[in-house]
Amino acid sequence: MTLITGEGACVCGDWRSVWAAISRREPYDEKPILSECGLAAEHFIGEIEHHYAGIKVEKLAILPNHVHMLIRFGVYAPSGRLIAAQTNLPTVIQQMKQAMTKHLGASVWARTYIDRIVRNSEEAEALASYIRNNPRGWTRDSLCPKIAENREYEWSKILKE
Repeated sequence: MTLITGEGACVCGDWRSVWAAISRREPYDEKPILSECGLAAEHFIGEIEHHYAGIKVEKLAILPNHVHMLIRFGVYAPSGRLIAAQTNLPTVIQQMKQAMTKHLGASVWARTYIDRIVRNSEEAEALASYIRNNPRGWTRDSLCPKIAENREYEWSKILKE
């Protein structure tokens, strides 16, 4: 699934090093430096599997203006017993967004998100690979702002004074 920041604002991480790579016409091969918002996203997404039995965040990539996650519903306990998820994706995402908003004092996410059901292990591996490699290709991503001068957002402008 993909969560996008409101208006595509680059509030989750430092995008200036990304633009430096673009200006040199090089691929961006580093993990973004996470902002306060990005660190909060990392924390609250990491808490999902601790708050919901039967749910596991398998892969996570936090980019300056969006987050990719591969979430498994239904996980196996060490005993081999299947633990079914007791809630659904909309509830998990809504509560995670609410916790972040309360923590940060401002909402940073777009209202909706992009999700899809993974039907088999091959599709899961392809998505895991995409998420793992997405930061390297962010400058070519449709969610990457194309004109830096017009997309400069500062985290302090997003947070409530």
